[in-house]
Amino acid sequence: MLAGLTATLAAASRPSEAQAQGMGDVPALNALLTAEYLAIGAYNAGAGILMSPPMGDPLASIAPVALQVAAHFRQQHQDHAARLVTLIQAAQGTPVSQAAAVFSPPGPPFTGTVLNVIRLAANKEKAAAVAYTKTHASISQQSAAEVIAAIGGVETQHFIVLYLLARGVVIPGMALGMNANDLVPRSFVAEVGAGTMGLDSVMDFTYAPLM
Repeated sequence: MLAGLTATLAAASRPSEAQAQGMGDVPALNALLTAEYLAIGAYNAGAGILMSPPMGDPLASIAPVALQVAAHFRQQHQDHAARLVTLIQAAQGTPVSQAAAVFSPPGPPFTGTVLNVIRLAANKEKAAAVAYTKTHASISQQSAAEVIAAIGGVETQHFIVLYLLARGVVIPGMALGMNANDLVPRSFVAEVGAGTMGLDSVMDFTYAPLM
């Protein structure tokens, strides 16, 4: 009887197969969390430049609008980081600390101009979109894979907006600054837990008749 009880307790103390798989996902999730913290750091550094562009910056006039876009994207990265922390803790892992992820600005020829801030952000968002896509293929837990897909899609949206700005295809006006939250309307492509909202919560466009 004692032997049976000991065996039962030993089995209970071992993680289930699902738990073991989740624990195996922790390093990849922590790598993504580190990237999110670094992205937040990059936006913080960029905000300092956008609030006070250098004299003679040809794009100084769009700095206030770019700052509104950056603030919106930074908040979405904070939402991503919070969700990743929850995932890592649910998998019995220890999330990396934000203090340990220190953003270092690029070296020369990078200079603190509005265009370079936009280009820096575009590069970071592109790298994030690729990283989420590659990580998605290696994640064992379905719940974690869904979160990664829901975040990766948003990073891609960020990149597209910034790419168009960096290439000069889109010239932002004051209306964009006042409606920056409409650029990428949700922090997640789909709802992935309490407190998250996906694109399904955005109303479809109605169609206008020919006038």
